[in-house]
Amino acid sequence: MGDAQTVDLMFKRLKKIGVKLSLDDFGTGYSSLGYLRKAPFDKIKIDQSFVQGCTEKDNTNAAIITAIVSLATALNMETTAEGVEAMDELALIRTLAATNVQGFIYSRAVPQSDVLEKLNSKDLTYEPRGPARHRADRRTLFRRIGVIHEDHRYEAVLRNLSRTGAMIEGLLDVPIGTDLVLDLGEGQLVVGTVRRSQDATQGIEFETSLISDGADGLCTRHRISPYALAAAGMPLQALPPGHYSPPGQQGPKTTARFMQVDLSVATSRAA
Repeated sequence: MGDAQTVDLMFKRLKKIGVKLSLDDFGTGYSSLGYLRKAPFDKIKIDQSFVQGCTEKDNTNAAIITAIVSLATALNMETTAEGVEAMDELALIRTLAATNVQGFIYSRAVPQSDVLEKLNSKDLTYEPRGPARHRADRRTLFRRIGVIHEDHRYEAVLRNLSRTGAMIEGLLDVPIGTDLVLDLGEGQLVVGTVRRSQDATQGIEFETSLISDGADGLCTRHRISPYALAAAGMPLQALPPGHYSPPGQQGPKTTARFMQVDLSVATSRAA
């Protein structure tokens, strides 16, 4: 792309023989807005990084997709949304009026023989199939965290983590719909609701999504000062599992709702 004259000449030759041009992965890397002024593109392909997570709460990807579709429409170009894998993503992309959809929701790569068979049958219809909702990529972890429910603090093991949720182990028979606060350390408190629960394992959906920490990890948008925690009577990292009461409040202690189990001990014995 460094030799602009050669590139322009090649584009003209391609257009002259009827080739249509698409700007791939628009919005990322070298696929920038400036190329729309230089090259006669027929289609803009919206990068999958904008599609994935577009249905999540507080995610701005839907607004970005809307802007790209509007830009393409103004330039008389089509749009293709890449990387659609879930039914909720497909429904939103349709609402945002993208021209085409590309992704595993219609089909993964198939052998040539399958393609030829479908062509010979003259049945070129592909029905969308996929999960009802997009699930953010989860990172496998194994570390201890604090779990707060009402006025009790427990310890649990964080098994995996994504922007929108986590799986924890260590509390027995926590009912679905229970609200918990995860203490991830360093003032990071995450409010979530139990969506799946079996024995000592719970799947939790976060009230507010996590964000990138800039080092291939995740963190909360805000951190609570340890001084503020101490003033509230909850220096969470310093407290052992059990009951706590804010300063000046001497109310009756409540009974812990859940039984805490140490799964690491059971695992080491089994090994």
